[in-house]
Amino acid sequence: ALGILVHGDVVPAGEAGRWQQPPFSGALVDGHVWGRGSLDDKGPLVASLYAMAALKDAGLTLTRPVRLIVGTSEENMDWRDLDAVREAGLVPAEGWTADAAFPVIHAEKSYLDAAVLFSGPADPVLRGFLGGVAPNSVPETATAVLVGAPQVLTGVLEPAIAAYPAEGVRFSLAAAASGIELTAHGKAAHGARPDAGVNAITHLAQLLHGQRAALGIEPGSANGRALAFIAEQIGLETDGATLGLRHSVPKLGDSTVNLGRLTQTRQGLRANLNIRVPRGLDLAAQGIRLRAALAPYGGRLQVVEGKEALWVDPDAPLVRALLDVYRQFTGEDAAPLAIGGTTYAKAFPNFVAFGMGFPGGPMLAHAENERLAVSDLQRGMRIYLGALARLAAGVTLTPVAASNGDEP
Repeated sequence: ALGILVHGDVVPAGEAGRWQQPPFSGALVDGHVWGRGSLDDKGPLVASLYAMAALKDAGLTLTRPVRLIVGTSEENMDWRDLDAVREAGLVPAEGWTADAAFPVIHAEKSYLDAAVLFSGPADPVLRGFLGGVAPNSVPETATAVLVGAPQVLTGVLEPAIAAYPAEGVRFSLAAAASGIELTAHGKAAHGARPDAGVNAITHLAQLLHGQRAALGIEPGSANGRALAFIAEQIGLETDGATLGLRHSVPKLGDSTVNLGRLTQTRQGLRANLNIRVPRGLDLAAQGIRLRAALAPYGGRLQVVEGKEALWVDPDAPLVRALLDVYRQFTGEDAAPLAIGGTTYAKAFPNFVAFGMGFPGGPMLAHAENERLAVSDLQRGMRIYLGALARLAAGVTLTPVAASNGDEP
């Protein structure tokens, strides 16, 4: 069978007030479908389904069946639902996931979700330190709960905030029951592109760490050690250089490290890292380097999920066929791509990522104001129909322009 892998789950929408349209409205405004999941991955799911329906309506004789597989927990990397496909013997011989970009993606960085755990005594001042919604999203907000006399705490923090040099982040102070809350406001982005966002957690850690002595944060407490690790080992870097994870190869570029979520636990503090590294530095080596960086801070590494880097020969028949269809339907002399994201292409052998983002479009997956242009939805349907006809019926379709702006 020929397979198409998509997913119906989404990452959290973040602060609804920062969206121009309600994040779960599906509003059709200015030629776009707005909402969380419109681009990642419900729009491509619908485009794939309609392309399959069009293939059926065309009455072509299929050389093999087409199987649309819809996952429900792709974003949190819990892909156990796909085990049911394997157990039933329904894994397609080859195919694509409609969860990335055109023209066709043949290589992806490795994926590591790791939790860094700090346990020990509570800090007398830094009682709470939390932020983010998911490991694979750049956190747009982070908050520190500080206990003490408000006038003393604000006396330390207000000048520090005024002198903080970084652009793109702002800080706000609010009264709390036994002290104050300090919140950093950054910019959300996909965890595969931390440089496209502003990480509220790491900026908050930088500010607090610089004032730790004046605030009275205890270096040996769980939160004190976590704060030091984040500020000193992660900092504002997005390539993991200080952690020993910087690695780069042609096409795939540099490694990325995103501190996506910070939560308080009964034992202390938990920081969730999302790490993506090009082929050449496997997951085992990454774990060794992370543990070495953690050792001086008394932290413990817990691997939540890991997937090795993907590499499919760019001259493989599947890649060449999909690339040819894309070129035929767009007129673009495009070449295969390599990305930092992780997709369902890693789930089954002989799978690649094929659409549905178009070159030059905005990076809106996992970001506020996610939306999908209706014109791109229509173009995607046509390209998928062409690919299905080529690979499941042995027929090369001739692209025909839409009769008007409303019909594919």
